[in-house]
Amino acid sequence: MERDKVCRNCRRVIEKGSECPNCGSKALTTFWRGYVLLLNPEKSEIASKMGISTPGKYALRISR
Repeated sequence: MERDKVCRNCRRVIEKGSECPNCGSKALTTFWRGYVLLLNPEKSEIASKMGISTPGKYALRISR
C-alpha cells in the first residue's frame, strides 16, 4: 500500500497521483504527521490560522 503524500506548498494530503489537485505543485513528501479534515474552511478558526480556504484533508506537520 502506497503511503499518502503531502504537498509542501499548501499542506494538502494527496492519496493518489504525483501532483497536488489543490495548487498544482509537484513538490510532495511522505514525511508528515497528523492531519486536520476541513469541511467548511470559511467558518473554521483552524483553517484561518493555517491560511486554508479549500475543503479537504491537510497535514499539521511536514518534515524534510
